[in-house]
Amino acid sequence: MSNNAPSFEDHRLQARGRRFAIVAARFNAEVVEALIAGARKMFAQHGAGNDSVEVFRCPGSLELPGLTRRVADSGRFAGIVCLGVVIRGDTIHFDLVAEHAAGGIARIAEEGKLAIGNCILACENQAQAEARAGGTMGNKGSEAAAVVLEIANLYQDIVP
Repeated sequence: MSNNAPSFEDHRLQARGRRFAIVAARFNAEVVEALIAGARKMFAQHGAGNDSVEVFRCPGSLELPGLTRRVADSGRFAGIVCLGVVIRGDTIHFDLVAEHAAGGIARIAEEGKLAIGNCILACENQAQAEARAGGTMGNKGSEAAAVVLEIANLYQDIVP
């Protein structure tokens, strides 16, 4: 993991007895699959069984906020990890997708109804994306799952 990785309060990384969702884009599938694996591993390391983590998929990062909203509104989960990868191309499409996706997920998180981990990688190239999905920069999917665990536990402490 990189030196820039966030530090977490280990006593707050408890997954037992709760359900979590992973909402993932299919676009840039190879990198997203590595992020999903990282998130699943983090949940498992902290007590979540395979049946406690459900994965929902959508076409691309632009669709993540809408699907995240529906999953959040279901009331079935303590937290959601949102995973997508946007790689810069020759047009401004990259900027539009990355900004819309991250902003939409941030608005859901701001409501404070459940824990949200926003892991939409906005990278200049494929190598940067791969470095953040289990390469030299760690696995950002794993880090997003740790965020969800910590925030879900904080929220539960405030209003059990």
